[in-house]
Amino acid sequence: MNVMNVYEPVGERPSMPIAADPRLSARVSGGTMFTLQKSGARPISFSGRQLGFQSNYRMGTPLWHELNLYQTEDGRFVADIRVFQKGEGARDQFHVAVVDSLDEALAFFEGYDPRMDLTAGFSLDDADLSPAELIVHAARLKYEINETVNQYKAVLSAFLHELNG
Repeated sequence: MNVMNVYEPVGERPSMPIAADPRLSARVSGGTMFTLQKSGARPISFSGRQLGFQSNYRMGTPLWHELNLYQTEDGRFVADIRVFQKGEGARDQFHVAVVDSLDEALAFFEGYDPRMDLTAGFSLDDADLSPAELIVHAARLKYEINETVNQYKAVLSAFLHELNG
């Protein structure tokens, strides 16, 4: 049985996907062993197969998402959202849900709020910031929020299209 650790740091490039199997309803037998990192919790290990993968990585992008869907040998689903950031001091984030149905897994992806992946990049407690500087920081943050939300919507759309293909 192959063992895949799919949470190792990726640096300046996206992680490498495993070929997806479009037959979502079939039971898994003799699957691959996966170990997924989950932010703030212990890693999750299971045996199964990957059903779908999509990434919105682009050269020069400071933040990107990778979406993965797995089916375990017992027929459950594992939804995995990975958030990679290049910024200084930034930490990658790993969101994982183990659910009983495909609908629950898709709801996890659709209900995800990518705005939570951003940090302000400045402190409101900094007494040296002038009102003009705060306005510039706020405008930059608003742009980053819109860009992140639009990028996530695009990767989610491509992911759902792949699953329906």
